[in-house]
Formats: sequence, C-alpha cells, structure tokens
Amino acid sequence: MGPIVESAHAKINLALDVGPVRPDGYHEIHTAMQSLELQDVVLLEERPQGISLNCLRGNPLSQGAQSCLELYTAPLPPSDDSNLAWQAAALLMETAGVRRGVHIVIRKAIPSAAGLGGGSADAAAVLRGLNRLWNLGMDFRELAAVGVKVGADVPFCLLEGTAEAAGIGERLKPVASPPPWPVLLLKLPAAVSTAACYEAYDGLQDPPRVDTAGMLEALANQDLAQVAERLGNSLEAVTMQQVPELAFWQEAMEAAGCLGVLMSGSGPTLFGLARDEGHGRDVFERLTDAVRQEQQGQLPNLYLTKFLASRENDLFKGGAWHA
Repeated sequence: MGPIVESAHAKINLALDVGPVRPDGYHEIHTAMQSLELQDVVLLEERPQGISLNCLRGNPLSQGAQSCLELYTAPLPPSDDSNLAWQAAALLMETAGVRRGVHIVIRKAIPSAAGLGGGSADAAAVLRGLNRLWNLGMDFRELAAVGVKVGADVPFCLLEGTAEAAGIGERLKPVASPPPWPVLLLKLPAAVSTAACYEAYDGLQDPPRVDTAGMLEALANQDLAQVAERLGNSLEAVTMQQVPELAFWQEAMEAAGCLGVLMSGSGPTLFGLARDEGHGRDVFERLTDAVRQEQQGQLPNLYLTKFLASRENDLFKGGAWHA
C-alpha cells in the first residue's frame, strides 16, 4: 500500500466542568467538545522497521483556516519519541504485534501547546492511518483503548465532530453537530502548565463549576445565542492568573463582535463565535486592526475557521464508548 494521508483536526471545549481529584490523580471532567476545520496533515509511509518522524510547518490557509494573522513563529513539536504521534505508533505496534515500521510526516497548522488538542489529534490520525496502512481491522473501541493511554483527548480526536465526554475525557457520547459556525481563535505566545492550572484550581476555596448539560441542550437546539451564553470553562480563571494578558484580549474579542469568548482546555487559546461567514470575516478584520494597533505586551496569532460537522465514522457504530 502507498502512503496514507490523514487529517488531524483541532478541538475546542465549549463547556468544560472540572470536578474533584480522583484516586488516580486525574480530575473528573464533564465537557462538550467540538472539532474545527483547522487541521494538521499527517502522512504515513511504511518502512522496514522502527519509527521515524518529521514535524514540518504547514499552511493554515490550506489546512482549514479561512484567514490567519501570524505575528510570531511558535516552535514546532519535537520529532522524537516525546511526540504523541510517535508514542501512538509505538503503542499500536506493541498492542497489535506489528513488526513493520513507519515514517510519519506532520505538517503543523494547529498552534502547539494551545489547548486545541493538536498533539492528541496527530496521535489519533496516526492510529486511524496505521489501522489502514497495516490492515489491522481494529474498531473504534480498540483504537480508543490504545489512544487513551497516550492522552485523554485522543479518543475524542479519533471520533471528531461533536461529543459529550466524561471521566478524564475517555467516556464519549457523539452529539449531532450544529451548523458550521465560524470560530475566531486567538493564541498568545505564552506557555501554560496544565499541571499548574489544575493545582491552582484545587487550591480554590470555591472552584467554579460549569453547566455542561445546559451547553448540550443548546447544541441540540442548534441555537447559537444559547451556545454563546452557556460557554464555560472551570480552568479559565486560574489560567488567566498565569497569563494576565488573556483578560485584555478576551475584552478585545468581545469588542470586535464575537458572540461569546472562552478559553479552550487549559489554554492559553481564546475562541469566539460568529453568526455566519460574513460576520466572521468582519470580526477577524476588526481583531486584526486591534492587534496591529497594540504596541505593548505579547501580540497574538489569529485564525478564522469553522465548526467541523460530525462525519460518518466507520470506526464508531453508535452509542457511548467506555474505557
């Protein structure tokens, strides 16, 4: 078989409710997750043995972004065994008893260390692609059981589209996708420690909780105003303590016309919703002007993309998946 090409789509958390720490050290979460059209492209080519990986810069405008403004160049993820894509390949080889090797090329368009699930999406794309390349015949549950050992978001990134997730994120229930609403992404050149975010969250006397069930109801109604109103993230406040500039840019996104603005995951990316393509372009232009006029502090990169509709996933036969 020739080379396999897979898309690895970014994700956002429309609602992220973080519960108490579990005995295994993870936090129980309840979240509504949504894939975006912005994507990395993953190419897989068989080799006699072993794993090799090459991470390259992609082009957001040909990888799911309608517009982008990149004022800084973020470092690429490593091209070694610390990359989640490499780890996914190695674990699948071990699980399936595969003795062949693979060369992985990732063209990155999803900002790294951004709360957008880029590393998990790449790992999921590797699992899907190798399942085809090596003709393994594994179903969603089998691949997800491998993926969750690599990262909690990998099972959702295998599924893609819209889903409710619980546990550490591994218990999934597909949700009917809303329309392809435009999404503005704002990524600061800031590093955020997920572990530090959760540690700070645990130290809060009255940690914020989020109504994920309400968000799922708004999605079921395909009501953009309700979705914008019910955006919520338990970790947003603690991440904003680490990166105070986020509050400034959140206000700038709202002033530019975003219907709702929220941080995705543990951050530091902010996303905002728009009504339609014309509104999305208008908001992007206003944000671009605001960024170019700002003279102080860290300046962000901007992306305009859209919700990705749930696709017919032949790996997933319906119902919820549990680890």
